[in-house]
Amino acid sequence: MLFQKRKNLNIHLAQYIVPQPKKNRWFKFLIFCLILLIIAGFFLIPLVYRGWKIYDRLLAVNNRVDKIITVAGKGDFLALSQYIEETKEDLTVIRFEAAKIGPVLWLPQVAKSYRTGDQMLKATINLLDGYKEIISVFIDLQQSLHEGELAVNFTNSEGKKRVLESIVRNRSNLELAKIKISKAKKEFNSVNTNDLTGIWKDKVIKANDMLGEIIEQSETALPIFKYLPELAGYKRDRIYLILFQNNMELRATGGFIGSYGLVTIRDGSIKSIITDDIYNLDKLSKDKMRIPVPWPMEKYMTQKYLFMRDANWSPDWPTSAKQLEWFWDIEREYAGLPPQKLDGIIAITPDFIANFLSITGPITVDGITFTSENFALELERQVEFEYENKGLEVHERKEIIGDLTQEIIHRLEKSSAIELLKVWGIMKKNKDQKHILAWFKDEELQKYFSEQNWSGEVKGTEGDYLMIVDSNLAALKTDQVIERELNYFVKPDSNNKLIARAEIIYRHAGKPVKYLITKYRTYTRIYLPEDTKITKAYLQYGDKKQDLVIGTDVNISKELGKTVAGIFFEIDPLNSKVLVLEYQLPEKVNSLYHQGKYSLLLQKQAGISGHKLQIDLRFGKNITAYYADFLPVKFLGRNLLFQGDLSQDREFKVKF
Repeated sequence: MLFQKRKNLNIHLAQYIVPQPKKNRWFKFLIFCLILLIIAGFFLIPLVYRGWKIYDRLLAVNNRVDKIITVAGKGDFLALSQYIEETKEDLTVIRFEAAKIGPVLWLPQVAKSYRTGDQMLKATINLLDGYKEIISVFIDLQQSLHEGELAVNFTNSEGKKRVLESIVRNRSNLELAKIKISKAKKEFNSVNTNDLTGIWKDKVIKANDMLGEIIEQSETALPIFKYLPELAGYKRDRIYLILFQNNMELRATGGFIGSYGLVTIRDGSIKSIITDDIYNLDKLSKDKMRIPVPWPMEKYMTQKYLFMRDANWSPDWPTSAKQLEWFWDIEREYAGLPPQKLDGIIAITPDFIANFLSITGPITVDGITFTSENFALELERQVEFEYENKGLEVHERKEIIGDLTQEIIHRLEKSSAIELLKVWGIMKKNKDQKHILAWFKDEELQKYFSEQNWSGEVKGTEGDYLMIVDSNLAALKTDQVIERELNYFVKPDSNNKLIARAEIIYRHAGKPVKYLITKYRTYTRIYLPEDTKITKAYLQYGDKKQDLVIGTDVNISKELGKTVAGIFFEIDPLNSKVLVLEYQLPEKVNSLYHQGKYSLLLQKQAGISGHKLQIDLRFGKNITAYYADFLPVKFLGRNLLFQGDLSQDREFKVKF
């Protein structure tokens, strides 16, 4: 009975509830909307809230950029330090707020972009930290100057001396700045811009590229700033020999040495600068020295004895610099001049000066206007041809170089901080492209400059190596119209040993010009890993092929820890030739290859504009990783093809 009643009750309830379907559907819809709102709020509320804070700080940073540039240009370092501290604070807040934008960070692509952006922010904060340390040095300097003076005065001797004193006092700050900037570089190198997405991607990548350039320049410039007192003659004279190498007449370290300058610096000020034609020094030793020239110069130039102008035969700048120092001492002795000890020798090419003119603007000397475009040719015209029209004697023809040097130094002394920063960018470019080489007798200075690739050294390496060195032998100023290419191939032979082929293409793009351009005559030295076995060499021009006999046409020697192949050949105007060398790489390179590694170091000859470059690597096993200065145009598992240029040293690394 009870069971029956319960059954009836259930039927009754079912009959009561079932007739209400519309109300149930609306209720479910409201619940669904409520859940969507909760989920949206869960994602959007922190995103919008934190995003607005981030935007506000980014706007503040953006608005501060112009102020930073303005106060930096005025040399107001106190204000600059304050702006940098405020920017650091803004970026720190942005990092904090970005980490709190909520569950949207669970999305994989958003998470990748966040990590990339966060790494860039960390790198920037560390970089600003480093710059604050540097600026503290200038603040200290300002406080040591006369009351009310807002900027460091580089144009008077007292201001320069105080700059050096301040650097000496604050070397610990500079060392700390170096550590922080190195930390920024480490963080920056971990950034993968491929992980970025969204509407800000292009701007962030652009900022990433700019930040990378700033870090690189800072790392190179900071130690020079630290060593500036030693370089600039703090409390004692520093004497440097400046050699002007004409790369229109190429020699091993950058060009024929036609002129020189002797510069004496004390406490940052130039006490004296003397420039002269190198022949005026060499001729005083004629018939007194009997030092034989390198045999190719005797054979192909019929020159018998060596003088200072030709003493840069070695492509390794420290080696040539020491030889040049010896000639400097002995030729002065033979000339009856007093001894003049040197603290360093610096070699520059016309490209170095032309690059400076692109920043300073044209310079007019003796009625002649020199620009970055016409500098090399106009200078050549003045010292080789026009001096007679001005009534100058042969020994006076290069006096214009001294006038140019004085004017450039005057321009640099008047430069603002922003202009000096641009000048440093040009200096770094010339250093990388080897249009300036530096050698110092101070071991600590030389060690630093060597580490930073200022010294033009032929480097040692356990891996593969190639350096092409051209020496213009009696071809006038023909290098200005020679175009060069390098195609390099590596692959394993049937015994799984690596073999290589270097194809060096020369194009003579000029017509003959009396006393200026003729057929190109070069003694070319190809530096290879030590114990390389050269199996074949030939010259290709048009449909013709000229086989070269190893040991006769191709002189084999060992130098600077390398095997060297030397070949002399000529190229007629408006013609081209291809020099081909085939060889077996040595056991040390093959040993690394069998261990799963291959590396190639290509070194650029100083002074040269650089070869157009193609590297074709074809291995017998799969490549797992590679490194290069630029991306390959083709990567097919076991093969890598790179195309670029040899405007500076290049390195390639492969793992298997």
